[in-house]
Amino acid sequence: MIARSFSLLLLFVISVPWAHAQNALAIPETMEGPVYSLTMAPSTHQFFDGVDTDTYGFNGSYLGPTLILNKGDFVQMHVANQIGEPTTVHWHGMHVSPEDDGGPHSIIQPGTVWQPDFTVLDRATTFWYHPHLHERTGEHVYRGLAGMIIVRDPVEALLSLPRTYGVDDIPVVIQDRQFNNQQQLAFRPGGAGQQGDTIVVNGTVDPVVTLGASVNRLRLLNGANSRVYQLGLSDNSTFQMIGSDGGLLEAPVELERIRLAPGERAEILIDLGGRTGESLTLMSYSSELTRGEPGGVPLANDPPLPPGSINGTDFAILQISVSEAASGDIQAIPQDLVTLEDLPESSADRVRHMRLDTSEPGPGAPLAINGSVFNMNVINEVVNLGDTEIWEIVNNRGGPHPFHIHDVQFQILDRDGIPPPPEESGWKDVVLVYPGERVRFITEFLDFADPDTPYMYHCHLLGHEDDGMMGAFLVIDPSATAIEREGLPGPFQLATYPNPAVDWTTIAYDLPTQSTVRIEVFDTVGRSVELLFDGVRAAGANESIWKTGNVAPGTYFVRIKTDTDEWTKALQVTR
Repeated sequence: MIARSFSLLLLFVISVPWAHAQNALAIPETMEGPVYSLTMAPSTHQFFDGVDTDTYGFNGSYLGPTLILNKGDFVQMHVANQIGEPTTVHWHGMHVSPEDDGGPHSIIQPGTVWQPDFTVLDRATTFWYHPHLHERTGEHVYRGLAGMIIVRDPVEALLSLPRTYGVDDIPVVIQDRQFNNQQQLAFRPGGAGQQGDTIVVNGTVDPVVTLGASVNRLRLLNGANSRVYQLGLSDNSTFQMIGSDGGLLEAPVELERIRLAPGERAEILIDLGGRTGESLTLMSYSSELTRGEPGGVPLANDPPLPPGSINGTDFAILQISVSEAASGDIQAIPQDLVTLEDLPESSADRVRHMRLDTSEPGPGAPLAINGSVFNMNVINEVVNLGDTEIWEIVNNRGGPHPFHIHDVQFQILDRDGIPPPPEESGWKDVVLVYPGERVRFITEFLDFADPDTPYMYHCHLLGHEDDGMMGAFLVIDPSATAIEREGLPGPFQLATYPNPAVDWTTIAYDLPTQSTVRIEVFDTVGRSVELLFDGVRAAGANESIWKTGNVAPGTYFVRIKTDTDEWTKALQVTR
């Protein structure tokens, strides 16, 4: 018991001198509801002894408290912005309404408090929260604005799993950071390239954690802006993966390595029984990454790596020191976890195609999805409430992209026609899509129709997201409006509804074949009012949304041009 008491003391010390200049892993404080008060503010944090580095934090110097939520609870969030500029806070992975989701349209102005509230509908799992302001997400996260969320539920509570937070249930937020000569954070805006040479775990450099000689749970979060981690133990012993982004797996999966892209989470169990007094290290074996993966071995045509770069090397994430087991510690790993029901492909109402590419041909063109760079005023896709959809993601550009969707968790159907491995068989909200690869997933949109506030889908390399590799989609309730699609004769059908429109209208059109499509709105004298879409759309039924609340009442004309044809339809805007 003396050894365990000593280890607990070390866990809660942020920076203690250790052999080989190591520091006890900082364990973020927890916060429980039903009211959660978070304040974003500038601060300083000692990554290095005696040096104050300028940072942002939630309720502290760097990162934020771990929020503990229970499925079924109604919670209220009070988020104060004191960083001196606009930002947002997104509850990454959680199934909440778009107005509570914290995307780029839910801006928190400086000096104000955002107060979303919602019922926790998610399974037991590990989520996280972070800013999502368009063009500023990367910098705000880099400076320290992020935190972990743990959701508990009655099913998980019945399992024999480690769940004593900070003792045998350890949050592990992995980030890489670059520091300048003054040991200040050196953020470089633009592109994917926020890759540092210093690994920071829970805000701790060179961290060590003391765990009992029993079964321990690590909640792994890749909180990096742009680095993939290939995680494994230094002695190549196996561990058991029990959970992915959206919840527990059906049964533990034995692994020697687990690959996490930015935004992904995994819960793993490490059995340290009989290893009292030993030491081992959680590593990133980045030399094993596929060429082109962020943080992996550079491609032949890539610029030379700067001195001290850790790309393509194997490096330590977290040292683990094993102490004696305490009474009541978990000593066995359960064989079964939860029952997952697969969504059959036959239940899908439609297939939606996403192409990760650029907005125009040629080198240096802006990254895009379906040829479109993110525009705050454009709705790229419309989903019907209650539908089950298959999303097909094809990567036609550059290196791997971690594709993330808000609102829902999904099940991966296949990668280039091959079913996913067991560790990807559970619920997910991020999937890493490799160059030239086609990934299909299936999901349900069962709640939260809103004709005004969209959800996002995007690359979770934060530099790519900030540069516009992102799209917006609405979930609408077709039964809420009397829809009659007025068609034109012939194979091409065009309709606008509602028409007259007050705040928004759906522009629905049918394409006989895949085509380049340009949708533009004009006023009565022929002046362009808004470009709604300019890119490639698949054959069949397509929809776009025009938010009409920012134009004066009157008559407007929606014009759709394809590779071969052009159609125009009049639209009335009223108040």
